[in-house]
Amino acid sequence: MDISPEKIYQLEDKVLVDIRSPSEYQEFHIPGAINLPLFEDEEKRLIGLIYRRDGVDRAKHLGYEIAESKLEGLLKSFRDLKERYRHVVVYCWRGGLRSQELCKVLQSMGVEVLRIEGGYRAYREFILREMERILEGKSFIVLAGKTGVGKTRILRKLKEEGYTVVDLEGLAKDRGSAFGKMGIRERVSQKMFDTLLYESLLRAESDLIFTEDESRAIGNIHLPEAFWRKKEEGVYVEIEASLEKRVKNLLEEYTKFEDWQEEAKESLLRIRRYLGERNYSLALELLSKERVEEFAEFLIREYYDKTYKPHKHPSFRLTCDQIDICLKRLKDIYSCLLKEGITSKPCR
Repeated sequence: MDISPEKIYQLEDKVLVDIRSPSEYQEFHIPGAINLPLFEDEEKRLIGLIYRRDGVDRAKHLGYEIAESKLEGLLKSFRDLKERYRHVVVYCWRGGLRSQELCKVLQSMGVEVLRIEGGYRAYREFILREMERILEGKSFIVLAGKTGVGKTRILRKLKEEGYTVVDLEGLAKDRGSAFGKMGIRERVSQKMFDTLLYESLLRAESDLIFTEDESRAIGNIHLPEAFWRKKEEGVYVEIEASLEKRVKNLLEEYTKFEDWQEEAKESLLRIRRYLGERNYSLALELLSKERVEEFAEFLIREYYDKTYKPHKHPSFRLTCDQIDICLKRLKDIYSCLLKEGITSKPCR
């Protein structure tokens, strides 16, 4: 039985099964889905090669041969899933031959599964449309401020205390600067980011959401236009902190993993032309001599602060050297906006 992408969010006691190759699954998938590949990466590559060289019929024949050799194992896996879940939902990329043929075979063996009509591609089109609709009822408190003032730490604290937070950098697995990927091994594709962002908004327990000010791009990830517009309409809070506090925050965030110095050198190369040769050599010397506080302060002064573009008209300015005081003020702002409305003058 085929179902439309939106139906999966109405099903209870379900499991999603992505039958694409492991590399396809790794690049992007519906959150929570497990991977039972019909073809391994090398098998998929070989089928594609045969298709280009010998045509569709020969490629299909090879595909059937490979799939048939795996049928027993797949059948056992799907029967096990049916014992544990009421609904087993299968999808591939476009809802094409892979999922169609597998579902036919499973049905003939007495294993009833659901199939997403149009596959992941239809699902992606759905979430991008649906995200725009969901955003119509949401408002944002946007934390802005220079690098190192502690915006990410504040968002984490708010989330821990039960406030609704959309952590864009956390979803993108990138801090959004030349040094943004330091210590982060996981990579997120644009499709995966969009999916994670949609589900974050879908699960939001409040229509008033905290998030961080970001440009249109976080590394290689681009914010969906609908989200960008809504964020720009939000209430902006300019977070400020002393230089000493900013240095401390940066060092706590970026030096807590092994080999951070080597990654810092690689990141430094990316901004070499912005720093100029003299400043680049000085920064490299500070890093090599492990004068890390001076290194962090140097980057703040000579790179980050020079490239920072503040919001033109923030509604609030908060000094956050003491995070507890800062959090209390943010909670007061949140309560006022929730009660009076995001356009309320008294809250400002």
